[in-house]
Amino acid sequence: MPRSSYYILALLLSSIATFLWFSSGVRTATTTPILTLTYGSGSGSCTCPLNDADLEPNTTPSSPVSNPSPLLPPQGITIATPEPIPLHSQPEPPQSQRYYLPYTPTHHLTGLPFPSKLWQKVGPNGIDQDRQKDIHSWTTTNPSLRHELLTDGSADQYVRDQFAKFPDIIHVYTDLAVPILKADFLRQLILYADGGVWSDLDVTCHQPIDSWIPAKYKDKANLVVGLEFDGNQFASWTVMAKPRANHIAAAIDYIIDTLEYEAGLANTTISGLTMKTISDVVLVTGPQAMTRAILQSISVELGEKVDGGNVSNLQEPVLLHDVLVLPNAAFAAMQGGWPKDQGPYLVEHHYAGSWKNDQGGESGGGSSGAQDQEEKEKEKEKEKAESDDGAVKTEVREDGDS
Repeated sequence: MPRSSYYILALLLSSIATFLWFSSGVRTATTTPILTLTYGSGSGSCTCPLNDADLEPNTTPSSPVSNPSPLLPPQGITIATPEPIPLHSQPEPPQSQRYYLPYTPTHHLTGLPFPSKLWQKVGPNGIDQDRQKDIHSWTTTNPSLRHELLTDGSADQYVRDQFAKFPDIIHVYTDLAVPILKADFLRQLILYADGGVWSDLDVTCHQPIDSWIPAKYKDKANLVVGLEFDGNQFASWTVMAKPRANHIAAAIDYIIDTLEYEAGLANTTISGLTMKTISDVVLVTGPQAMTRAILQSISVELGEKVDGGNVSNLQEPVLLHDVLVLPNAAFAAMQGGWPKDQGPYLVEHHYAGSWKNDQGGESGGGSSGAQDQEEKEKEKEKEKAESDDGAVKTEVREDGDS
C-alpha cells in the first residue's frame, strides 16, 4: 500500500477519535445544574432547575409573605416560611405608615425640656374680667412664661404657616365651621408643632408649671395630662407636651378619622358638620377622643394593651411609658370635691362652657357696640400693664400676624 494511504487512514482514525471525545464532553457539560435558594437562616431551602427564564430580570412586585401567590410550586419543591418575629423585636414601621405627621422618637424627646410657653385662644366676644384674672394667674405664677393669645384669624394663619407641607391638615382645620370642634383640633396642632402648655381661658393656675412633674419623672415624661373628676378620661382644658410627640400625632390622626366618619354618617362633608349632626363633641374632638388616641399610642409603643384601668383611682402621678398622668386633684380638684389625698391642686377649671350652645361657640353677636368697645379698652389696659412688667412675656397674635 502506498505510504500516502497510511497517512490518510491515520488522519481519518484521528478525526473519529476526536469526534467521539468531543461528543462525550458535551453530554457531561449539558447536565442540568442545580440552584439552591435558602430562606431565612438556612432552616429550609428551595431546590429548582435553572433555565433560561431564571436569567430574565424579575419585574413582578414583591408581595408580603402573608399573601402568597395562588400558583402552586412545582412538584417536589418545598418552600420554607420564615418564623414570625416577636412583636418587641420588630423594627419600628415607617412613621408615615403609623401617623400622618412625622414625630420625634420617644428616647430623643426625653432629653429635651418642655417649652416654657402658654397657648390660649380668645373668641370673637373678647375677654371678660373673670378671664383676665385667670390669664393673670398664669403670668404671675410663672413670671418667665411666654404667653401667646390667638384670635380666630391669627389661629387660622398659624395653622397655615406651621402645616404648609401638610395641606390635608390645613383643609380639615379651615373646613370646620363649629368653633368648639376647631378649638379642640387647634390645641392638638399647637401642642404638636410648638409644644408647651395649652390651657383654656377659664382655667386658673395655682402652682408653677415647673413643679407639676415630680423629680423622679423629670427626665422621662414627654406629655403631661390630668384626669378629669370622673377618672375615665384625660382633661383637655390643660395639657403640656413637648413638640412633635408621637402621642399628639396620634390624637391628630384620631380626630381627623373621627371627623370624616361623622361626616359620612351625616351624609355631608367636614365643612357641613354642625352641633346637631355630630354624635358628641367629647367623643369626636374633645377629651375622650384625645384619651383614646393617647392610650392607643402608648399600647402600640409598649406592645401591650393600656387602657383606663391603668390610671383609675390614682392617688399620685403615674408614668405610662413617657406620659405622666396626674390624679384628678391636679387639674380637676373643684369637680372632684377638693380631694385631700391626691397631691397639690395645680390648676382650677371654672367650666365657663362658652361652646355649649347650638353654634358650638361664640357667634360674635352677643355684645353691643358699646360692650365691644369696652372689651377693647380693657384689652389695651391689660396689654399695657403686662408690657410694663419686663418679666411677663405676652404676645397677642392678631388677625394676619404670623
